[in-house]
Amino acid sequence: MFQIIKNIFRFLIFSNLFVACCILSLFLSSEILLESKNYNLAVFVFFATIFTYNFQRIVRIKKGIQHTRKSWLENYKKTIMYLIFFSSCVSFYYFFSFNYTTQLTIILCAIISLLYPFGLRQVPFLKIFIISIIWTTSTFLILVFENNIVFDNTMLLHFLTRLFFVFSITIPFDIRDLQFDNYRLKTIPIFFGEIKARIIAVIFLIFSELMCVYLFFSNSLSSHYLLAISISFLLASIFILNSTKEKSEMYFSFGVESISIIFYIILLISSCMV
Repeated sequence: MFQIIKNIFRFLIFSNLFVACCILSLFLSSEILLESKNYNLAVFVFFATIFTYNFQRIVRIKKGIQHTRKSWLENYKKTIMYLIFFSSCVSFYYFFSFNYTTQLTIILCAIISLLYPFGLRQVPFLKIFIISIIWTTSTFLILVFENNIVFDNTMLLHFLTRLFFVFSITIPFDIRDLQFDNYRLKTIPIFFGEIKARIIAVIFLIFSELMCVYLFFSNSLSSHYLLAISISFLLASIFILNSTKEKSEMYFSFGVESISIIFYIILLISSCMV
């Protein structure tokens, strides 16, 4: 029984279904913060994530790049191909229901994401910025565009808050990949070292928190949401500060990744208190 549960758990993690849930959670968090919902976008974000992540993994393995999930992906290659096909069909179906601005934004993100394993990933320092911008755009910006929300200074601060948050929780994955990444890649942990990389991640979390405090004092963020965000950032900082290259794959792929889900759950609970 334990082995069955373990295999299911590994499948959710290694098939990128779990990371899709994490990105969906951040998108739903944006719906709460902006008080604006969009079911079609939520479904699209979930399945587009499954397609993109699995596509990139397959490409990297075919190019002979080492990865902690390589042997598992090789054993379940056919299943992953079915997932890629199904998720791409669902993504295309919903894509054509969006307005032109949203579609254009998605196309730009798709181009960058599809080129990522073919060379963009190897550009020094570019990796983390690509991931941060794509995640922020997918979980926040396209909701603003599709629901015709005015992108004013408040929206800009919300955008930067999400960008800095994603940037922070992405650094631990670069720490995890120290044993695989080429030194020429120049990720933050490679260039600054593990300790300074963790400090940089926490500093960006602090910047994000300060912007949330500013939004609160400018009456653009409720006290309940500020408290929820602060608790989430505190938990995120704990995971970040405990991130070392010696940690297991599950610490990052489940532990650190789950910060996004925790963020949404705490926000959801706080929304019931408003």
